[in-house]
Amino acid sequence: MARSHWLLAAGAVVVAGGATAAIVAADGSTSDAAEEPTTLRAVQAEERDLIEYTTLAGTMTYATSTAVTATADGTITAAVADGDEVARGDVLYELNAEPVTVFYGDLPLYRPLAEGDEGDDVEILEANLAALGYHLDVDDDTDLDDVAEDEADYDTDFTVDGVFDAATADAVRRWQDDLGVDDTGVVDPSAVVVIDGPATASAVAVERGDNVRAGTELLSLNVGATVITFHSRHAGEFDSIASPGEVANGDLLYVVDDEPVAALLTDDDELVLDRNLFNGVSDGDDVEAVEQLLADLGYDADGDLEVDDTFDGATAEAVEDWQEDLADEWDEVDVDAVIRPADLAVVPTGTVLGDPVDRTSDTVATGSVLFTSIAVDGARIVTTAIDVAEQSTLAEGDTVDIEFPDGATVAGTVTHLATTSTLDPTNPNAEPQLDVEITLSEVPAEVERFSELDVDVLLVDELTAGATVVPASALLATAEGGYAVEVVDDAATGATTLIEVEPGSFTDGFVAVTGITPGTAVVVPS
Repeated sequence: MARSHWLLAAGAVVVAGGATAAIVAADGSTSDAAEEPTTLRAVQAEERDLIEYTTLAGTMTYATSTAVTATADGTITAAVADGDEVARGDVLYELNAEPVTVFYGDLPLYRPLAEGDEGDDVEILEANLAALGYHLDVDDDTDLDDVAEDEADYDTDFTVDGVFDAATADAVRRWQDDLGVDDTGVVDPSAVVVIDGPATASAVAVERGDNVRAGTELLSLNVGATVITFHSRHAGEFDSIASPGEVANGDLLYVVDDEPVAALLTDDDELVLDRNLFNGVSDGDDVEAVEQLLADLGYDADGDLEVDDTFDGATAEAVEDWQEDLADEWDEVDVDAVIRPADLAVVPTGTVLGDPVDRTSDTVATGSVLFTSIAVDGARIVTTAIDVAEQSTLAEGDTVDIEFPDGATVAGTVTHLATTSTLDPTNPNAEPQLDVEITLSEVPAEVERFSELDVDVLLVDELTAGATVVPASALLATAEGGYAVEVVDDAATGATTLIEVEPGSFTDGFVAVTGITPGTAVVVPS
């Protein structure tokens, strides 16, 4: 339930002596109050901006939290513990001695994958196998120093391209062998949990020896970052030419065997470069994306280039102009107006590159990780809800304050306001509500370790600028039905006067008043 409150403070002074009070009416006349020696406690009225809040109960959670459930009936033979950090290749748990491994990606494995399959799920499988080193043909007897000196000697022609070929099958079998499971070369979706990046395990509900049913929730994975890896499409001499930071469309990322690879920025999660593009090739989104790249780089075929999905003569002219400029620096660039898949790396818009992967050799094998992009955001959100009747008080983009249990307050931005109401099924009298999601500007260090935490969401209802405020306990009711405050006339003698005031907004024990000025010493109960 929402509640309103106000925030302010006042400093106290002590006045000792006999007090003579007089009521000052609106017409200026006065009447004596009883004289009584006393020790008075007074505070100074202050001028400040007074903010009234409506408080909503909220919960801070990870922005990305994945619930992990058992995929079959059985016995838990191993499991991570609360607070364990998990990364690519780690085993989350074992069910009937079958390990379940963490992969990075943005699409869960939803079908058994075997040689001959194609698709985005295959590419996720290949990207993870390559990042774990299975793009190389090495075994327990291989000298890893030799591999570092010349990866190409151990190249398996493994390509991260979404095509499950013989090289992919071989990598799968070697990965399965290392896990200690049957090396079938087939990957069942139950063997892998796909998440965006490194995570922390929480709410672990099982331990070794527990019996579970299919669908039982075992734990949650709280993801703290999104990881994207860029892989070499072929073996050769490698040189990094990209600078760390946000990638722009057409930026050159790296060079393999004197052939540069450029970034192709896109907001299309399904864009795949899997064919050569040339004048007359069938229309497609890949053509349009390349044309946008050329336009962004300034290659517009003397103004004739149209950014559409058709590779025509103007597109070919723009491609050739770009290739000619690249060929001035790299001898192996073909100037033939043909775009090949290996010429470009599809990069999501907004990607920020980290440093290139450290190497002891300039030689890379097919599938090698060249760059890693790690997007670490606030990684936490606050969820709350408002009554449908109050929806006009909040909108996406609004700034709100988030108050933590220790009193710390940080700013938050409303990033989602539901358009469909929900009802609390446990409360038949509940009002329909709209779910709200708030992104935090930061997370206080004191609560960083919490995977879930109750917080208050403070919505500004009213702002009174330059208000004169006093403790609410200083208000005295007058016989005429109004209010007054007892003002100290003489701190030395303790003489006071009652002055009528008009109360305004109230807060947690304080009130805005008119009729006195800031700095006035006002008596409050001791």
